[in-house]
Amino acid sequence: MNEIRKFYLKMLKSDELNSSFGGPLFVAMLIAASLLLAATWISSDIGLLEFGASPAVAQHEDFAAFYRGGEMAAQGRAAEVYDYYRFTEGLSPENQSLLFLNPPHALLFYELLAKMSYPTARGVILASSILCLFLSVGMIRLPAGFWPYVFVALSAGTLYSLQLLQLAPITTFLLLFALLFSHRKPVLSGLALCVLTIKPQYGLLVPVYLLAMRDWRAFGVAACGTLVLIAASIGLYGVSVWQAFFASMTGGVHSIQFEISHNMMVTIGQSMGKIGAGADLKMVAQLVCILVFGLVVWGCARHWKRDAAAALSMLAMSLAAPSFLFYDWLMYAMALLLLLKLSPKWPLSLQAIAGLLWIAPVVHDVLNVYAADAAFYFSSFIPVIAIAVLVHAALTFSRQEGAAGRFLELHERRGEVPG
Repeated sequence: MNEIRKFYLKMLKSDELNSSFGGPLFVAMLIAASLLLAATWISSDIGLLEFGASPAVAQHEDFAAFYRGGEMAAQGRAAEVYDYYRFTEGLSPENQSLLFLNPPHALLFYELLAKMSYPTARGVILASSILCLFLSVGMIRLPAGFWPYVFVALSAGTLYSLQLLQLAPITTFLLLFALLFSHRKPVLSGLALCVLTIKPQYGLLVPVYLLAMRDWRAFGVAACGTLVLIAASIGLYGVSVWQAFFASMTGGVHSIQFEISHNMMVTIGQSMGKIGAGADLKMVAQLVCILVFGLVVWGCARHWKRDAAAALSMLAMSLAAPSFLFYDWLMYAMALLLLLKLSPKWPLSLQAIAGLLWIAPVVHDVLNVYAADAAFYFSSFIPVIAIAVLVHAALTFSRQEGAAGRFLELHERRGEVPG
């Protein structure tokens, strides 16, 4: 048995892994979840390689909604994408629950995809997602060999993103790049952020971050780029598409999405709804959440080095997002990898809660098999775990860095680059 243990430890290079990846408890939790998800991939390709001929026959996947929106825009029916019945006319029976929730300027990109055949466009998004996934990990430059790539590839965020063919790997890459390089590469960062506005829930607090960092050029490029996209969408599709979009907020697809309680949706507003709060209280809670975490982002960006500010801000932005599902878990994963780069050894308590946050979707899915009610209420508790990680990580890093290392002069902070 002792020889088996030695072989196992050598195979895992556990000394290096445990010294630079939080600690043995965090590593053990990630390995356990990764093995379970690897078994899922082995037993089924989760439909990853099933290329339907069109949205009308596609398997259950969110990409069908993006492509369908592009089709309708190309047909001169852009405003109708926010009409549930018109929108779902062109979707397969498996995708009748899909809604089009993106702002109108997203149609500029989706119409380009719709000019390709559905299988080709699907392949482009799939390849782009996988590329962005590994670029995000590489951008962090965590000194832990291939392990960060393995753990992210075998994470719940990756599984859900590729299973549903969501854009989370791409949007996570855009956000991470902008947060890390908004001073050194302001034009590229600004362009990344204006593209990110097609999924605006993730970037609500990015302006706060840029202003606190005094990254004026990145802010200006992002703002101007977004205005250009909005103007282009009005020029191509008319003002009516924006009128339909805003109308959907109060009595259409957006209000439906907000009011329904989803196991996979793990926002603070959703958590309130799962424990019985009404729509008004959910809305108030979400607005308060945006305000509170906006202050957190401001404080992080003003007082911490860029890597630390980016990591803690990503956690705060995820918590503030009015829409955040299991396929968005890559944002939490990248934030935790950044924290590992800053502080490779964590106290046991941080290992436990950070590990639970990383594997939370897996815990939910296992619970859902045996006790659906327990899974439902566990999902309402997940934001509390994320808040605990944010607070504990800030305190841990503060103690390890010391007061002298935490605060930098403005010109030093603005010049900080990852790596």
